[in-house]
Amino acid sequence: MRSLPAVVIEHLPAVLVVGLALVAVSAIMRRNESASRPQADPRIERYLAIDSVDLANPLDRALLRDALGVFRPPGVGDIDSLMYAIEDARLARFTDPSRKTGGGRAALTWETGMAIVPMYIVFLLVYCTVMMCTYFAARALSVWKFIAWKQGRASAFRRYLAAVESKGLAGAISRADLLVMSVARGIASLLLFSPAYVIAYSFRTSLDTESILFLIPLAVISNGILVNEANHLYTLLVAESRKGYIQTAIVKGVASSYEWDAPGGLRRTTLLFPVRGARGHVFRDIYRNARLQFIPSMKEHAAFVVTGIVIIEMALNIKGHLCYALLQHLLYREFDIAIAIVFAIFLTVKLTEACVDLWHALETGKFDNAG
Repeated sequence: MRSLPAVVIEHLPAVLVVGLALVAVSAIMRRNESASRPQADPRIERYLAIDSVDLANPLDRALLRDALGVFRPPGVGDIDSLMYAIEDARLARFTDPSRKTGGGRAALTWETGMAIVPMYIVFLLVYCTVMMCTYFAARALSVWKFIAWKQGRASAFRRYLAAVESKGLAGAISRADLLVMSVARGIASLLLFSPAYVIAYSFRTSLDTESILFLIPLAVISNGILVNEANHLYTLLVAESRKGYIQTAIVKGVASSYEWDAPGGLRRTTLLFPVRGARGHVFRDIYRNARLQFIPSMKEHAAFVVTGIVIIEMALNIKGHLCYALLQHLLYREFDIAIAIVFAIFLTVKLTEACVDLWHALETGKFDNAG
């Protein structure tokens, strides 16, 4: 088994490389921005500096044009072109941030960095909550699906069709609850696979979609994240249940019934506490070995969760949140601050990966005979 410090240290080179790459990108973009920024023409600026002329006034502009026509300055060709250039320069004072009084694009300073910290803390709170909720919900769904498969239970729609086939109209009426259940499950599946912004805009007029209490459930149930993780763990459970040591344990008399609360069966608490609820049952070993293989996939799950939160906050324009601030800084071409936010999000994912590797190393140590 790898030592715990080694598990953490192996992530540091990636952080260093990405950090240096983002610093280089920031320097290149800052240089290109400075090179492409238009410089004020001093020959035009001198006309804007005339205090007695208000170029916003059509009469003053007409008087200036007549004066330039009579007293044509050296080097001035077409008066109309000169007037257009003066008007463009005057408008640029109001539209170009770099030419406004006290304007210019914000740079990454101590003040701007500290302004990001509260938003980053909220982002971490949402991220950690979504990670925990999706893990426990996916675990419960996969265990429920696996036990239903072991019980040989057919889907609600198939049971409804069987009732109709055997009893005709009477069966269709008496088992209408199965039809309602199948429709409800279909709607739930559609909801779980829907993009987050589609769900959010459906509730935008009736709910406060900028609330964290809405953002967290939305990130959990949307974009197929929950279903993907549940199906992954379910596949591992099925594969593990077919291995030879499980068959050997069943032959030796270990409890293997999957009926609820029956002799040799499972307690219903197994859905929430698979290890504790399946004590003395063969499912306990199935789950523990499947979970050991499932833990590394949480690193991919972290990337999906982060991506979902970024998309939700940007798509819904949730002001005061980290990803909305990232979008604003990109639009304002304040690349230093935007890159700092991207690096903070990257650190979140790498820290999660380090924690997952530590978790996996500790779980592996429980199975290490030498330990």
